[in-house]
Amino acid sequence: MKTSLKIIAISILVLFLFRGFLYRLVIKYKDIGTRTEIKIIEKNLIEKIESKSVHKEIDFDKIIAIANEITIEELNFTTSRASSNPNDLINSKQANCVGYSAMFNSIANYLIRKNKLENKIEARHQIGKLYLFGIDIHQFFDSSFFRDHDFNEIKNIETGEVISVDPSVSDYFWINRITKG
Repeated sequence: MKTSLKIIAISILVLFLFRGFLYRLVIKYKDIGTRTEIKIIEKNLIEKIESKSVHKEIDFDKIIAIANEITIEELNFTTSRASSNPNDLINSKQANCVGYSAMFNSIANYLIRKNKLENKIEARHQIGKLYLFGIDIHQFFDSSFFRDHDFNEIKNIETGEVISVDPSVSDYFWINRITKG
């Protein structure tokens, strides 16, 4: 019995430690479209961004970190209808994958413009499909809620590096990078 418990405990620990690697190994995202950026005008959200970015040299990695940090601090996932406008979400706190990605994208683009990095960094709000071992998982759901899934791409224009982030997955599974395939 003790051996079985040790094996189970070690297995759980390994799964936890390698969750990001395993997720990226079995789940791939495929682009099917983009959504338009929603510019931030809400004073409380601007103040939050400013407080997180003050006295920091803003670069590619910092933009991703700040956008992700604020998004997961401010939002809670819901499967109910919810706004996707970050200017509303800062107060309502409830969002689905569209709202999470809209918030992340708007914050990233706010920081890009504020720091005059438009020629160096690009942030896009992507609409995608999820594939588990190469199989489109959306075909197994009848609900329109599961017809697609939103995520974000941040591109370093100078180096060509592209990082894909799913802020809702980051919030609930602590997985900060995803794989497009």
